[in-house]
Amino acid sequence: MIKTIKEQSKKKNSLYANIDWEKAKELFKQPLSLPDGKRLFPTTHEVLHILAAAGAIGLTFALPKAGATLARMILGVNTYSDWRINQVVSRLRKQKYISIKYNGDGSTTVKITKNGMTKALTYQLDTMILSKPKRWDKKWRVVIFDIPNKYKRVRDVFRMRLLQLDLYQLQESAYISPYPCFAEIEFLRALYGVTFTVRYLLVEKIEDDEFLRHKFDLI
Repeated sequence: MIKTIKEQSKKKNSLYANIDWEKAKELFKQPLSLPDGKRLFPTTHEVLHILAAAGAIGLTFALPKAGATLARMILGVNTYSDWRINQVVSRLRKQKYISIKYNGDGSTTVKITKNGMTKALTYQLDTMILSKPKRWDKKWRVVIFDIPNKYKRVRDVFRMRLLQLDLYQLQESAYISPYPCFAEIEFLRALYGVTFTVRYLLVEKIEDDEFLRHKFDLI
């Protein structure tokens, strides 16, 4: 089937068109903090995170009974009501975040789609933060980059993620933080496919850095 110009354009302009999905999976290794018993149904984030954590787009779960056992077999909890879970699963299926297949042996296969992985990835990136040590080691972390204008959208989102991590913008394409952030920066540049245009510098001294110390409450 030949894709329409609109479909081709949408794929070309998609922020995740060139995502390294193997790298993206690393975000889902950390376990979710699951419910305290006060909620009756799982969130979209919870379901997609755990399906994504399974390893890859296309990995499936065989369930003896559709929906009703999703919480116990995938989420690992018993606090959700079955009919509420079915509602969430049905909605995710309509949104094409997951697919459900009823097998001939009576089991049901639930599978996360690429759209579902994209949604799960967005949730995870939106909650990414830096861990701040109790004591500053007197070193500055500087991130510089030169992402070509043809990748303007990726560049803008990369900048947004740096600000989300509370890095300060020194210049147009130079950001700084007193806190270790190499792992996060390495992850982001690999994820967005800009590894060779982003550099991470560890600096012991910056001229007239008093305003930076005030900015990060280091004085």
